[in-house]
Amino acid sequence: MRTTSTSIDTLIENSLRSFIEDIFDQSWYGKEREAVSLYALGYLANYCQPQTILYNPTQIGIEVRVPKATGLGKKAEICKDLVIWPRPGMTCWTKEKRVENYPLAILEWKVNQPRVFNDDVEWLRAFSVSASTPFTGYALCVDLKQRHFRLSCTKIQEGKTEPNWLVI
Repeated sequence: MRTTSTSIDTLIENSLRSFIEDIFDQSWYGKEREAVSLYALGYLANYCQPQTILYNPTQIGIEVRVPKATGLGKKAEICKDLVIWPRPGMTCWTKEKRVENYPLAILEWKVNQPRVFNDDVEWLRAFSVSASTPFTGYALCVDLKQRHFRLSCTKIQEGKTEPNWLVI
């Protein structure tokens, strides 16, 4: 099976390190949507490799819908910043138009903020308990504004949070 925590963690860590190194070396500036887009298309997509968890760039979605976490919200689905699906071209909907497909990972971003948002961590924690398939959430913030640090990321899996999973 393609899905293991170690491989998704390694993929996310390596691609985020490359992204952060480059944008800080270049004194790049943007806001959340620009950062997510640059990361997804310029860094994460470069890690697509046959026989790995991320083998096709169409597994990556920006601002796409996922099933809502149990007990949170009224809609059946909600948009998230960056999503990695198990298979190319996937969405949260089945062919019967039911919201049932879960992603491998969600990255919730905050840019130009001093810390990871607790609301993102709590939503991802609830989602990780609801997910019917192996899932890892990443709540991260990038400090492009004050530049007291570069990136801080909390990892969420099976209802457990790992604050400062990655700090650059």
